[in-house]
Amino acid sequence: MAGGIFSPLGSCAELEQGAWHPLVCLLCHGPFQQPCLLDCYHAFCASCLRGRAAAGRLRCPLCGHPSVVRGGTGLPPVDRLLQFLVDSTAEGSEDAQCANCDRRCPEADLDTMCFCNTCSQPLCAPCREETHRAKVFARHEIVSLSKRTKAIHKKCSLHEEPYIMFSTEKKSMLCINCFRDMQGESRAHCIDIETAYVQGCEKLDQAVLAVKELQTSTREAIVLLKAMIEEVRNSAGEEESAINALFSGMQEQLSDRKKALLKAVQSQHEEKEKAFKEQLAHLASLLPTLQVHLVICSAFLSSANKAEFLDLGYQLMERLQRIVKLPHRLRPAQTSKINTEYRAEFARCLEPLLVLTPRRSVVGSAGGIGPGITGTNM
Repeated sequence: MAGGIFSPLGSCAELEQGAWHPLVCLLCHGPFQQPCLLDCYHAFCASCLRGRAAAGRLRCPLCGHPSVVRGGTGLPPVDRLLQFLVDSTAEGSEDAQCANCDRRCPEADLDTMCFCNTCSQPLCAPCREETHRAKVFARHEIVSLSKRTKAIHKKCSLHEEPYIMFSTEKKSMLCINCFRDMQGESRAHCIDIETAYVQGCEKLDQAVLAVKELQTSTREAIVLLKAMIEEVRNSAGEEESAINALFSGMQEQLSDRKKALLKAVQSQHEEKEKAFKEQLAHLASLLPTLQVHLVICSAFLSSANKAEFLDLGYQLMERLQRIVKLPHRLRPAQTSKINTEYRAEFARCLEPLLVLTPRRSVVGSAGGIGPGITGTNM
């Protein structure tokens, strides 16, 4: 495909083994910059996709699936989930400085750093014990540095009030004013942040299990298709050998039929191998999507705090469910057996010599191969 990353089967091993970073663009091989998510759930940098759209459609450089793009940019919208993970990774790679003792903590020791959401300041482990041990700090919310609540997730952008509730109906956080403005029926769908976080984690776990099952099935299907490609090659060789062995004793009478039979073998071989390769390429391109989203889920759970989870978690769950529900061709559409019925064809060709009862030959008047040879044998 034009502008593609891989030839149809050129890098299947790389794709299957997951030899890529989920936050690295497969086009520029650099960290994502404004990652855009296509309809096939492959993501690329906005700059890498710019100029590739035609007639309102953008073909995925990896699998060739067309995505509808709207607006004048010719690009899909930036994926908030991937952008969040990119930003979280970038922030986590910087040295953190304790707000109390000014000691800088290198990246390798960031797991020991804490963050006071109440004070909005990072703290090293010793200072957390010394400065926040007093009773006056008992109500301060101390979390891991990676779980700190960013300003955008602390307060309602509309009312500038802290978030206190979550609407399971609208999948959004609410401040006290948002809650008061809601209708009575909608209020029944509001729960506290902690409960919403626990419920969301449970639902995300279920979605992850479904994706893992699909990942396992996909890998099994790829193994099966690879074996069948080898089998169809072997079957083609065996069929050709058998045809040649039978033909050797009747070369004069059967030369035309031999060519027709070998052509049929090659046709079936090419047809079956093409079908298996196309299905294998489809499944191989599916694996990055599954692997990336499993890593995204793991990274999201480890990076997102409760507010961030509630802001983006349901979007992630919905995406995982959609991926699982997409039509995936996991079973081969046909067998790997090549069958030309060569014995019957040779026998029919020899009917005048063997004084057999005349019967209609599968070879047409134009010399083409009839359904006994060209039909796909399942």
